Amino acid sequence: MNKKNIIYILLAGALFSSCSKDYLTVDPQSTINPDQLGSSSAATLGTLRGVFATLRSATTTGYAGHEDYGHKGVLSVIDLMGNDVIMENLNWGGFNYNYTGRVSTNSRTHFPWFTYYTQIKNVNTIINSVDANTDDAELRGIRGQALALRGYFHFMLARIFGPTFVGHTSDLSIPINADTALPNRSTVGEVYAQIEKDLVEAVAALEGYTRPSKEMVDQSVAQAFLADVYLEMGKYPEAAEQANAARQSYTLLSEADWKNGFYDMNQAETMWGADINAELTTFVASFFSIFDNTNTGYAEGGNISIDRRLYDAMSSTDYRKSAFLGSEGGVFSGTEYGPYISLKFRDMTSDRTQGDYIYLRSSLLYYIEAEALAKSNNESGARDVLFEITSKRDPQYVKSTKTGAALIEEIITQKRIELWGEGFAWFDLKRLSKGVVRNYAGSNHPTYGKFDIPVGDSRFLFMIPQAEVDSNPDILPNNPQ
Repeated sequence: MNKKNIIYILLAGALFSSCSKDYLTVDPQSTINPDQLGSSSAATLGTLRGVFATLRSATTTGYAGHEDYGHKGVLSVIDLMGNDVIMENLNWGGFNYNYTGRVSTNSRTHFPWFTYYTQIKNVNTIINSVDANTDDAELRGIRGQALALRGYFHFMLARIFGPTFVGHTSDLSIPINADTALPNRSTVGEVYAQIEKDLVEAVAALEGYTRPSKEMVDQSVAQAFLADVYLEMGKYPEAAEQANAARQSYTLLSEADWKNGFYDMNQAETMWGADINAELTTFVASFFSIFDNTNTGYAEGGNISIDRRLYDAMSSTDYRKSAFLGSEGGVFSGTEYGPYISLKFRDMTSDRTQGDYIYLRSSLLYYIEAEALAKSNNESGARDVLFEITSKRDPQYVKSTKTGAALIEEIITQKRIELWGEGFAWFDLKRLSKGVVRNYAGSNHPTYGKFDIPVGDSRFLFMIPQAEVDSNPDILPNNPQ
């Protein structure tokens, strides 16, 4: 093979040929002339819809088997690498749970790499085709979404394959594919500068844009992406500002809705997700197959559970605790389950195969804002924001009086409880310089997952896939094994 970066050649022609069956059903690629992009909002929107379709489609990268169900699949396996989500029997996602999947020769490194770089290539086609100063409001909104996605996809890759931002800005991260696809790894500082630039521009471009559905991105979603990036960068006042702005048009879930299975993207807190229906479902290779213990699929009978320490950290008056069984297990809908089994994610559609994917909920923004305020010397404001959401989950919750590190710890604990299984905890371990601790007295992690990983260990970095290295040696050095 010629010495070319896979980022250049990845699925060559995918945008205008056969990215996936689902992509073709959105808008047949043979009808879209690349010259139309940038002048025809219909053609450009069709291309953008193809990106969103691929993000929720199964096995499109050719790697990772049935755990490859797009963006939700990446979020799912990443959460299996932290302390809080337990896989009782090794199944799809198990290579991440036991950390054997992060080495360069394992397909689990290819999965996120190909997922996001393929779509970066595709959104670049939109960004490069649409005039940044266009007077067409629809085209401006489409370009704004493409910029938001490019920034977010680079952010996902940087957190998986690169070190954290603070203290590592001169270290190597990932290649940037923006104005020019670079064959070499850029520094952490350079990568985050590009991410920030894209997202700031996206927020501005999406001002006043109304999306047709939550499958697409609007200004609030771009602001949420930017808030998370600013938190990673240690820009705490900016993170708090963006998080607060992003959550304003959303209301927190009621108890009944929170406990209803997280299968409907139209629920109040959903900011961004994917609508799954009978024509699109690939149930065996899906989130609910692996995480819904009450359904048929890989988790059937109980395979995903919660770490006992996090379960014990929940107040008895916190209704979120009822989404998990306790130390004795229990019976749910006539089936007996083991200790600490999760009941949080349940596909409640008519045939239990069409549950939507929820990528982003507005509840995340409360924790970003609270942490950012606390780290901006506004601990009183941080406690107010934490109380605003926690009192909705636990009517007996008393506003925190903690300060300093203890307040941050309370915020992060509540975040782990709220967003358990949704793809955030492992990234926070890296960002906050906390290790993986599973081998403790009374641990309910199984033997193959009962180990500790100290802060700074190479296992917090995925290695660059071997196929990328073989095609493009300029990308070396690889992350250590």
